[in-house]
Amino acid sequence: MRFVLHATHSLLGLSLLGLAACGGPSAPPGAVPPTVVLISMDTVRADTLSVYGGPEGATPHLDRFAAGSTRYVSSYSSAPWTMPSHASMFTGLFPFEHGAHSFLPGPDHRGDNVFALHPRLETLAEALAAEGYATCGVVANTVYLRPGLGLDAGFQHWDVRRESGTKVTARALEWLDARAEGDRPAFLFVNYMDAHRPYATGEPDAAGHAALDGLIERVMVSNEPAGEAGLEVRALHQRAVSRLDVEVGALLDGLRTRGLLEDALVIITSDHGEAFGGHGVVEHSKDVYEDLVRVPLLVKAPGQTAGRVATERASSVDVPGLVARVLGSSEFPALSESFTRAPGNHPVVVENYYSRMRDLDRFGDRFRRRRVAIYDGSKKFIVDSAAAPELYDLVADPAELENLAERDVAAVASMSAVLDGLLGTGAFEGERVLPDQLTRQQVNEMGELGYGGGEGR
Repeated sequence: MRFVLHATHSLLGLSLLGLAACGGPSAPPGAVPPTVVLISMDTVRADTLSVYGGPEGATPHLDRFAAGSTRYVSSYSSAPWTMPSHASMFTGLFPFEHGAHSFLPGPDHRGDNVFALHPRLETLAEALAAEGYATCGVVANTVYLRPGLGLDAGFQHWDVRRESGTKVTARALEWLDARAEGDRPAFLFVNYMDAHRPYATGEPDAAGHAALDGLIERVMVSNEPAGEAGLEVRALHQRAVSRLDVEVGALLDGLRTRGLLEDALVIITSDHGEAFGGHGVVEHSKDVYEDLVRVPLLVKAPGQTAGRVATERASSVDVPGLVARVLGSSEFPALSESFTRAPGNHPVVVENYYSRMRDLDRFGDRFRRRRVAIYDGSKKFIVDSAAAPELYDLVADPAELENLAERDVAAVASMSAVLDGLLGTGAFEGERVLPDQLTRQQVNEMGELGYGGGEGR
């Protein structure tokens, strides 16, 4: 038997909020449900898209899509790395609720230090499959979206290969073309890895690895400012995002030429951002600062053609709820009851539990802590299990350089109370699920992606 964790909110209020946010009505009774497409661009921070303030002309295809969709200006991943944030996208739960996050390994631990998603938790794919949807995941992240971690639950077809965006797009469209489902609607999840290390710039991978390793040595080992090295790595990453923009555009064009795009629900987001030296951090999975967790979220409802800017703060956990709102609570009551969160109706938190094995081995005690951030208006409050709390005003200080915790005691007290109340309810309980041991190929791919530590210490 599966268990579904619920947030307590008015379903009527959520339905109205969701429809307004997505800019389109639910399907009329008796109509074929819309195609649902969820696109996850791994390691794409919000400010790499032109429409989010990135370089002008850097992402024309995504900008064009945003012009006819709802753009959430303040959207956050639930965690700064792939596994827990995708678990949130699929379950509507924060990491403290779904439990699929990293842990602090003991001295005798061998293997990866991450818990798999427990099979008792219902996923969006399972819920849609129960409603008659054909479900498919076309995935490029062969390490943290691999079978055995539980994220493939509910997907009748889960195609995992570490390939370029061009091939990912082709595989996704091939699945759509090969379906012989008649009037059966489709749920397609597409995961791109082009913006992840080593950054798919069109140059040999060695260049990206060398630039990133040099920046890590400079910033995280020698404790020097990122300087020009940080700008160089950021430029490489931006080039990779621009190339990825072309592939996402090709997928959208493929949907359009097949007559699927106009009436489809399409959600485009990212699982986390990327750091280039700020706060002494390079890459991701290490902290909860904005460059690591602020991500794009673009939602096009069926029939939507006009763009809308949404100011409600959004999170990875809102993805299933957004799908439920658009499909309609009257046609899919079970879906709406399972996934009640939507932008603006709950506190937004970001969690990081320690880090990857490679970081724990290389940097000692620095990452032997839990970090949780919560937002309230312009303020962001961070609690650290091993250090003093932090408070930032993101409007006055978007780079999070001035800690206001000692000066704004009232804000610390109020945000601490909200965070404590949230973390104290609905926390994951029960046995934890360790993933299967990695194959030799997966160990090698883990090293290629910059994580390392797959076989032990």
